[in-house]
Amino acid sequence: MDKDAIALNELRQLAQKMNAAGLQELEWRDAHRTVRLRYDAPDVTPSAAGQETVSGQTARALTPLCAPMPGHIVLCHPSHGEAYVQPGQRVKQHDLLALVKVGPLYLPLRSPVEATLAAIRVGEMERVEYGSEIMLLDTGNAPDEAL
Repeated sequence: MDKDAIALNELRQLAQKMNAAGLQELEWRDAHRTVRLRYDAPDVTPSAAGQETVSGQTARALTPLCAPMPGHIVLCHPSHGEAYVQPGQRVKQHDLLALVKVGPLYLPLRSPVEATLAAIRVGEMERVEYGSEIMLLDTGNAPDEAL
């Protein structure tokens, strides 16, 4: 086996972390290979660990949005200071919720599902590590359930 080959077990672990962070696609290349991981529909089934109480409300299933890589969280637009989202706001799938500043780059954090933003767990420009919980999304109160 080639000593530079990527182990299948390592790819599985990376894919699991990628899915947990809400990333839908990841690609990296070197001189000899290209690897692309893609999820068409992210797994948003809430776990028992997702049962929480937010601001005195009753316990409910919440989906965490986690940092895709280490960096600083940008919750407001860099040029005009307007917040991307506020707790209680309804968001659609792929809506921009925040940015992760990694050096000179800004990576978007997008909603993996249609939901209500239940809580923001970090402050503006707070440093986060890979997998750190940034926001909680409440997928339990879809608009058609209110009927």
